[in-house]
Amino acid sequence: MTVQPPDPVDPVAEALRMRAADADREKVAGVLRDAYAEGRLSHDEYDERLTEAYNAATYGDLIPVMRDLPVPPGTLNVPGPNSVQVPGVQTPGVPVIRPASAAQADISPVAIFGEVKRGGAWTVPAEFNATCIFGGGELDFTQAVLTSNETVLTAVCLFGGLEIVVPEGMIVRSEAIGIFGGVSVPVTSADLGAPVLVIKGAAIFGGIEVKLPKPPKRGRINR
Repeated sequence: MTVQPPDPVDPVAEALRMRAADADREKVAGVLRDAYAEGRLSHDEYDERLTEAYNAATYGDLIPVMRDLPVPPGTLNVPGPNSVQVPGVQTPGVPVIRPASAAQADISPVAIFGEVKRGGAWTVPAEFNATCIFGGGELDFTQAVLTSNETVLTAVCLFGGLEIVVPEGMIVRSEAIGIFGGVSVPVTSADLGAPVLVIKGAAIFGGIEVKLPKPPKRGRINR
């Protein structure tokens, strides 16, 4: 008698069958509130989906509530084998998106005959300017808190330079121009729905350079 091997386990299906917690339901409710405030949902749609969210028993019930809506990475932490990726789960290397933090967003950096730096867990507005005139600037997005899935940066570098560090899980689109200057943007790849950085402006006798983070240094082996 031939024994048939067991069917392979679908890790995504297994993860979606797990029970959701009250904290998960509250996070999805927050996504719905933001969508309603932005005009993406009507009042009736908001009420209907909010009821679905609070009645959801599993992640499989909860995630469809956010269908056709922008879902910030990290909204849900769905436990599952082999780091299963499902909608709304925090993706390593992708900045956190918190629309509710817009009021705490940093002001536009300016460097005139000097330098300016932004790094760590700084809060990034949906649209902002960066100005470097006879000076230098550095913007590091690797640990930044974004307030929108699309961030628009208008940079003006006149006899100055701006260095921008982005994580690999971020899409970069450049619309900036170089006038006796240079704009350097690496080719990046990211999942559909990943946060986007749009760079506008101009480098005039200056430069705008986008970089990926340096790989961690390996320890030396003593022989």
